[in-house]
Amino acid sequence: MSADSSLRRLTEALQAIPGVRSVTDDNGALWADAPLLDVEAMAATMADLGIRLGTVTAIPHAGDGEATVIYHYIDEHRVISVKTCTRNGALPSLAPTVRAASWAEREIRDLFAVEFPGHPNPVPLIRPDGIDTATLREAMCRPAAVARKPVSPLASPQSSNPVRS
Repeated sequence: MSADSSLRRLTEALQAIPGVRSVTDDNGALWADAPLLDVEAMAATMADLGIRLGTVTAIPHAGDGEATVIYHYIDEHRVISVKTCTRNGALPSLAPTVRAASWAEREIRDLFAVEFPGHPNPVPLIRPDGIDTATLREAMCRPAAVARKPVSPLASPQSSNPVRS
């Protein structure tokens, strides 16, 4: 099978997943935009194609309690990222069938308060006891303060004289 026909077959398979709106090629990496993704159908399709899950990342939306969740798959030729959005702060867990999803889902739950119903072990991964998910999510949604870089006295114009030994 040629590279072109392989890419075409993969693109068609991605477009057939329920909830996928579009698939684009970005310098060899495929991006599927799927706001209403059926995550279980995605996992089954990728398993059928022999493509493994690399990781899952998330970006919280400020104010609405939702998050963008991106599933990053890897085959021997490219990265395939499938971008979706939580619904009512949740997405079904892939952990019961895709072991690689377990820790990523737990981390996303800890940091962004995204629930993954069906996760076989939803205990906190990085969140300290006594801290609820809303606390960390709020901190993650706040704009970062940019600190001024300290200036080294060696970099000041007054230190332009060469150092003598």
